[in-house]
Amino acid sequence: MINYIKIVTVFMVGLTSTLSFSQDEEHIISNAIREISPSYRITENPQIIDTVVKIPQFTYPLLSRNMKTSIQTEEIEASKIKIINKLDKLYPGYIKIGLGTNIMPLGELYYNSTRNRKHSYGIHAKHLSAFGKVKDYAPSQFDQTKAKVFSNYYLSKHIIKSEVNWLNHGYHYYGIKNDSLPKDSLRNRVGAYQGKVSFSNLLRKDSAKLAYTINADYGYFHEFLKDSATLSTNGRENNFGIGTNLSYKHELNVFAVDLDFRFNSFKFGESDTTLLAYQKEEKNHIIHFRPTISSYRLDDKLKIELGLDVNFDLSANTVFKPLIVANLKYSLLDGMFIPYLGVNGNLKQNTFHSLNRANPFINSAIDLKNTKEFKIQGGIKGTLSKTISFDVHVHSTKLTDMALFINDTIFSDQYKFNVLYDDVNVFGIGGSITYQNKEKLKIDAIIDYNSYSTLNQKYAWYLPQLDFTLRGSYNIYDKIYAKLDFTLKGARKSPNGILNPDPTNETQFEADLIADANLHLEYRYNKRISAFLQFNNIANQKYHRWMNYPVYGFQLLGGVTFGF
Repeated sequence: MINYIKIVTVFMVGLTSTLSFSQDEEHIISNAIREISPSYRITENPQIIDTVVKIPQFTYPLLSRNMKTSIQTEEIEASKIKIINKLDKLYPGYIKIGLGTNIMPLGELYYNSTRNRKHSYGIHAKHLSAFGKVKDYAPSQFDQTKAKVFSNYYLSKHIIKSEVNWLNHGYHYYGIKNDSLPKDSLRNRVGAYQGKVSFSNLLRKDSAKLAYTINADYGYFHEFLKDSATLSTNGRENNFGIGTNLSYKHELNVFAVDLDFRFNSFKFGESDTTLLAYQKEEKNHIIHFRPTISSYRLDDKLKIELGLDVNFDLSANTVFKPLIVANLKYSLLDGMFIPYLGVNGNLKQNTFHSLNRANPFINSAIDLKNTKEFKIQGGIKGTLSKTISFDVHVHSTKLTDMALFINDTIFSDQYKFNVLYDDVNVFGIGGSITYQNKEKLKIDAIIDYNSYSTLNQKYAWYLPQLDFTLRGSYNIYDKIYAKLDFTLKGARKSPNGILNPDPTNETQFEADLIADANLHLEYRYNKRISAFLQFNNIANQKYHRWMNYPVYGFQLLGGVTFGF
């Protein structure tokens, strides 16, 4: 044990000597005393101190102070409440009965179905006749009765519409200055029967499906009485049409196609007559095709429509008649002003029915040609305020084979009219303005000025250069209703200068100025009963609508209406 201690001691001394010799000679070695704090033992045992500290309670004195207050109430204006039923009661029937000067009875009937989600139907019939005379002229009595029956049937996705029209019109060729002719002389009576039906699908406004409508109609128009001037012959006509309208919306474009076929067959004279000149058979059939594309741009402010209006006039010399369709309109200031520009055309089918309704005093033996129209127009329409709207336009129109009327000198003493066709160019300007204050007051003013130039005829007979219409309606406390309309047609031309030439008369081609004002007054006792007075031709102007055909002067018509 001692040996081990000696060996360790010698080893440590040797190691210390070696380290001392390896250090720098400037390194200083000194002795130091380092004291260590003595440790002591905690004699107390650890324990948990659980002491509740009592929180002192503080008290504050409350000062009581009363404030003086007052309450004031403001009066509330009593509200006006109109108590009405959710849906007003509907009266399906309406009758109007009246009697006027010139022994003029009036009768009118309306009857409609009430509310129904699956179907609706109704009838409208009207009769008006006059047994008075036009001074110094042949008997001028007339009667006109017409009726219409209509219905709509609603399916889940389709709608079926139908309509039947009937007309019976008796009148006289009174354009002769001879008041001693028998009452039943120079009389005529025509009748018309027409039926229409359409089938179409119902789509939502934003639907992207194909919308279609299929239409079909048939009409028969004829004269009841034989024409004694042409060996007891009369005219009759069959007219038939079928077509469809297709449209499809894709994004901002609408593709549309109109396709229809119209058949018309007119006959005059009997097959066994010996005078072939009094036999006439006219057919004018039309195939119509109109494809168009409409596009909406610039947030729907700009609308452009482009297409063609293609017609095949199967009875004309020029069968194929294509016309351009181009329309443009732009909305300014949120629709306040809408300038527009358009090029359009169509082919109008002239029939014995349409020509007789335009002028009932025409000869029955007529030629039928269809009128081609090509029109360029432009203008601006819009609103000036919430109550005022307007439209101003200018147009240039070319009418090929336009139907004009000229007094006949062969089969009548100028009391009948022949139908002739001419090419007419029209340049016109016009405008309209409308004021409407809710349902209380409404006023419309429409004016057109047209300049005509003809190819063969001297003038465009009986067409007015100036056409002005003013109409208005006024509602006084839902009790008294007033309607006024005024019509002015001027600068018309009459063929009198050709039929009865008078070189000394500078106005021989001037036709009468038409100035006609009418006033209608109605007092409604309640929702079902009312009384009315109607003043026609207030200025008592006995103008000639057609040459040798003056109209009645002032007329007064009064009656009552009843709803049931």
